[in-house]
Amino acid sequence: MKKIFIIFFILIGVYLVMTNLYRIPGLPFGNSGDSVKVTDKIDEIEIDISSISTTVIPENRENVKAELKGKGEVLVSKSGDTIEVTYERGFFNFGWIPFLDQSKLTVYIPEDYDQDLSLRVGSGHLEFDGAPMELNNLSADVHSGNMRLQNLSSETFTHHVASGNSRIEGLTTNSGEIDVQSGNVTVDDYTGKLEAEIHSGRLKAAISDLTDSIDASVSSGLLDIDLPNDADFTLTGESNSGYISNDFTLDDSKKDKGSIVGKHGAGTHKINIEVNSGKASIR
Repeated sequence: MKKIFIIFFILIGVYLVMTNLYRIPGLPFGNSGDSVKVTDKIDEIEIDISSISTTVIPENRENVKAELKGKGEVLVSKSGDTIEVTYERGFFNFGWIPFLDQSKLTVYIPEDYDQDLSLRVGSGHLEFDGAPMELNNLSADVHSGNMRLQNLSSETFTHHVASGNSRIEGLTTNSGEIDVQSGNVTVDDYTGKLEAEIHSGRLKAAISDLTDSIDASVSSGLLDIDLPNDADFTLTGESNSGYISNDFTLDDSKKDKGSIVGKHGAGTHKINIEVNSGKASIR
C-alpha cells in the first residue's frame, strides 16, 4: 500500500512539473511575449496584473503587445470587443520572496487608441509612461498594490484604491470618481468634475483649473484639496465629529457648529464637503 501512495505522489509531481515547464523562462517553449491587433471593432483594453512590476507604454503601433522578463506567464487575448492582458506567477515563481523574483512586464499599446482602458493591480506595481493619450473611459483599480498614471485625458474616470497607493500626474476629464479605502491617492494637475469618497484613507488633490463641481465625503479619513488662487467657487461644508479647514477668504461666509458656507470670487462652481470622523482641508 505504501508503494502505491509513493507512486501516486510521484506521478502527481511529474504532472505538475510537466504542465508548468512552459512557464520557465529560457526554455524554447517559454512564453516571453504575445500580441493582438487593435481594430476598429475593439472598444476596450483591459490590463489585469498582480504580483509583478508592470510598465504600460503607448507608442506608434497597431497592436497590444506584452513582453515578460522573468518568471510566470503573460497572455494577451481577444474576447469580443475587448483585448485582455493577464499575468500569472506560475508554479515556479517565488514572488512571495521579493529578492528572489525580479520579473518585469512591459505592455505596449497604440498611442492613438481612444476607446476604453481598464487597469487593475493586485499586490503589484503598475506604471503608465510614455506619450499622452486621449481616452473615452478610463478605470483604474488598486488592491494592495501601487499605481502611477500620467498625461491622460478621458471623458470619464473612475478610480478605486483599497489598501494600496496611487499617484496621478496630469489628468483631464469631464467626470471623475475617486474611491479611497485604507489607501493613499495623490493627484497633481487635475482638471474636471470630481466626486470623491474617502474611508480610512487619504486623498490629496491639486486642481490645476477649477472648471466644474467638487463633491466629497470623508469617513475616518483625510482630504486635502489644493485650488488655484483665482478659483471661483461656492463652498458648502458639513462636519460631524470631524473638521473642515479653509484657507480662502470667503464672501457671505457663515459658520455654525461644524458647518461652513461661503463664496470665493464669482462663486461659479459648487464645492460640497461632508466629513464624519475625519478631516478636510481646502487651500
